[in-house]
Amino acid sequence: MTNTLYWLAAALLLGVLIMVHELGHFWSARMVGIKVMSFGIGFGPKLWSHTAANGITYVLRLLPLGGYCRYYGEDEAVEHEGDAFYRQPVWKRALSTFAGPLMNFFAAILALFILYACLGLPSSVLLSIDRVEPNTPASEAGLMPGDEFTHVNGVPITSYEDVRAAIMNTADGGSVELTVDRNGAPVTAAVTPRIIDAEAATPQIGIRFKQGYTRLGVGESLKYSVINTGATIGSMADFLRSLITREQSAGGLVGPFGTMRMVADQTEIGGIREYLSMAALISINLGFFNLLPIPGLDGSRLLFLLIEKIRRKRMDPNKEGIVHLVGIALLMLLMLPIYIKDVMSLF
Repeated sequence: MTNTLYWLAAALLLGVLIMVHELGHFWSARMVGIKVMSFGIGFGPKLWSHTAANGITYVLRLLPLGGYCRYYGEDEAVEHEGDAFYRQPVWKRALSTFAGPLMNFFAAILALFILYACLGLPSSVLLSIDRVEPNTPASEAGLMPGDEFTHVNGVPITSYEDVRAAIMNTADGGSVELTVDRNGAPVTAAVTPRIIDAEAATPQIGIRFKQGYTRLGVGESLKYSVINTGATIGSMADFLRSLITREQSAGGLVGPFGTMRMVADQTEIGGIREYLSMAALISINLGFFNLLPIPGLDGSRLLFLLIEKIRRKRMDPNKEGIVHLVGIALLMLLMLPIYIKDVMSLF
């Protein structure tokens, strides 16, 4: 039951972040006078729909893994061309297109602001154990959450790095003597590190250290929220570059189900802190990904608008619609192996 709640929380988070993205398109379009035909969240079977007095149809579907804001005459020729999306000034269309990713970046800043102002900015890593993974050397040796390391191989230590270094430098098959303070009493255990995570490829014992946090004021929280959002965007750009140059493989990429699984797992481990951190990370991912110049995404639409501005002439809306439709189909085809891997991982 508990695990199901974490999954529901993950699905809710993804749905909210997608809604935030689409609301960026919706609000900006309404603000500059672009006619909106429909606004929807999710895909699959329709759960609810309503057509308001202003003619906008609102739709909610079962799976919160997508969304849309459809403008009048966005990708097709229409009867009343004066109201069509493609008849609006370039700056209005560019604003409503860019507003979706921008809202995701704002949402990330807000999530980090709440995290830093209410729960604190990560500072030093403490010597105490926060979590012991099951079926690992640490659990087999009897180490427990709350234990605080005091000695390694009989030598007093001052930082968690001393513990990590001793574990990583242990000879293959050898053990390390770890002394901890447990409720005021010393407890010593011989632990044999081994490879737990194949990707890490270094000896581990299966513990997670407690993280120290420093609560910040409003100004400092906002400052670090903006800085860290910018740094994450930069990291994503570097990762994309490394994918293009084949310095890294795409094996670590995940789809929506894989994303929900990560959120559920991390929230179960770290609670609201991890939930807010994942909210910020996923929101930045949504904003960054949608700005890529891939047909069907916001980045491609902005590119078409730039070309239109330079040429002073727009591509035929029907042809542009076909480009976006084909682009989305190709993107879905390329993502298919990731979706399959996501679903298979659930079993």
